[in-house]
Formats: sequence, structure tokens, C-alpha cells
Amino acid sequence: MNRRRLARAVAENLRALGVTEVATESEADGILDDYRAGKRNRGKELSREMVLKREAEVVERCRKCGLGLQRTHAVYGDGDEYAEILFLGEAPGAEEDRQGLPFVGRAGQLLNRLLEQVGLRRSEVYIGNLLKCRPPENRDPLPEELAACRPYLDRQIAIIKPKIIVCLGLYAAQGILNTKESMARLRNSQHNIGDIVVIPTYHTAAALRFPGYKQQIYDDLCRARDLAYG
Repeated sequence: MNRRRLARAVAENLRALGVTEVATESEADGILDDYRAGKRNRGKELSREMVLKREAEVVERCRKCGLGLQRTHAVYGDGDEYAEILFLGEAPGAEEDRQGLPFVGRAGQLLNRLLEQVGLRRSEVYIGNLLKCRPPENRDPLPEELAACRPYLDRQIAIIKPKIIVCLGLYAAQGILNTKESMARLRNSQHNIGDIVVIPTYHTAAALRFPGYKQQIYDDLCRARDLAYG
């Protein structure tokens, strides 16, 4: 089968599955390249807000793994594009999938309260996840799903340029740091990705089940705040 016939067959199969648009890796890379090069859009230099919006549109069309065919909405991220602190969870849950926003369920409400307690506002941080789509029944992400989504996360970090990444939960910490260490070990060690300080802490969903974790999350948020703002 020649390339044209093969492409037509693939397109027909995708349409049968309900896929109408497919984002390419080169398209997403081009967005970041434009931003880094300071190219202009309608006479205005691309801002972080604009480039993140364009990235989110690419993610919404993404079908690089099966999650793109099952989700209600992709959940790219939310917050201040100039944030000093980026919060990173594992993946969207049911409420996040419904609204298209990260950390808007019970775990997100607890995160909001903890942020207020340490003197931070949700509007001045940025919140995202390793995965941009919800796994069925909130199962653990599969390696191929993490690999498909990782370029989006890497570009997101490159655009926002946070000083601190707070990993909410063991899976997020292990994923960003490429390790299998326990949360106890990770919390008691220094971690960096280039110039970015990485602070692993417990997920607020875990704190809803085990209230003792709230104090430890609070302590880690205080550390993130102090490192970010002095």
C-alpha cells in the first residue's frame, strides 16, 4: 500500500472512531519555537498567556494515546502564566474531566484552603498534571500515556519558567524526577531540575483520607513559598 492510500485508510479509521482533528508534535513544537524566537502575532509579541492558550488548543485535539478518545475534556492547566510555583499532580479526576480544569474537586478545595493558610492565592500559582486526560476509573497512568504527554509538560514548564515545582503525590514526584523512591525519602532530600527546585509532598486527596498528611503538606507549602518569595 502506498503512502497516500495508507494515509487515507488511517484517516477513515480515525473518523470511524469519532476523531476529527489530530495534533502533531511538530505543530506543538512550532508554538514553543515561535515563543522563544519572539515572533509576532498580528503585530504583538507572543505572550506566555497566548502561547499557553495555543498549547492548550493543541492538547485538546491530541489523540496520541487512547485517553484522547475517552475523555470529556483535556485538562491542560490553570493559573498565573508567570507563577513562581507550579503545582503538579498525577492526572485529572472525574470533576476535572467534566470542567476541563485541574484540582476542582474535593482535593482541589483542600489545596485551595492550604494555599490560603500559607498566604498564597490559587490565582498566583499555576496548577497542572503529568497527564492532561483522565485515565478510566482514575487508574494509574500507563507508561505509553506518560510518554505521549511528557512533551506537553516539558513545554509547559519551559513557557512558565517556575522557580519551584511542588509535586502533589508520589506518582507525580516519581514521574518528574524519574525515580522509584518512596515519598518519605523524596520529602527528605533536595531535588532540582536545572535551576528549578522540586518539592515532593503528599497529594491532597490522600490528606482527605489520612488527615495527618495535612500538616506535612502545609509544611512543604511553607517551604515552597519561602524559596519562591524569600
